[in-house]
Amino acid sequence: LADPETFRRLGIDPPSGVLLHGPPGTGKTLIARAVANEVDAHFETISGPEIVSKYKGESEERLREAFERAEDRAPSILFVDEIDSIAGSRDDDADMETRVVAQLLTLMDGLEERGRVIVIGATNRVDAIDPALRRGGRFDREIEIGVPDVGGRREILDVHTGGVPLADDVDLDRIAEHTHGV
Repeated sequence: LADPETFRRLGIDPPSGVLLHGPPGTGKTLIARAVANEVDAHFETISGPEIVSKYKGESEERLREAFERAEDRAPSILFVDEIDSIAGSRDDDADMETRVVAQLLTLMDGLEERGRVIVIGATNRVDAIDPALRRGGRFDREIEIGVPDVGGRREILDVHTGGVPLADDVDLDRIAEHTHGV
């Protein structure tokens, strides 16, 4: 997004989608927001469970509108949180899921300005995603976001406490060691 000319100069297509997967609470959403901020891109969010509607066609319309907003404000990152809730494997009993996945596939395939809109999906159930979404030209890259180790937790604490006055007895190393993780 920051320099799409580099891809053109090298003669390769930029990734159209990135799938972040890992346990809940590992920072998938924060990473997507940080990337958008770093490259000064518009950040459009779709929450999987919130897009689902009981009315036929409404979920697909919400998806189309989100893609249109992202394209209108390019460069953009379109973030689909909990993508597994709307893009699970299709089967005969899942009419709504089948329609939504088909719409998502069509929208991702139809991104006109390659490199100007990137779709980032996040899930903690990567195996539940429809295999068609994981093929080339859609979610080209998959990145596993694991639970941070002690060093990673310390870095996170440093980021969140930077510029915040802390009492003398606050020991961030000790806190990092006693928080959940690897």
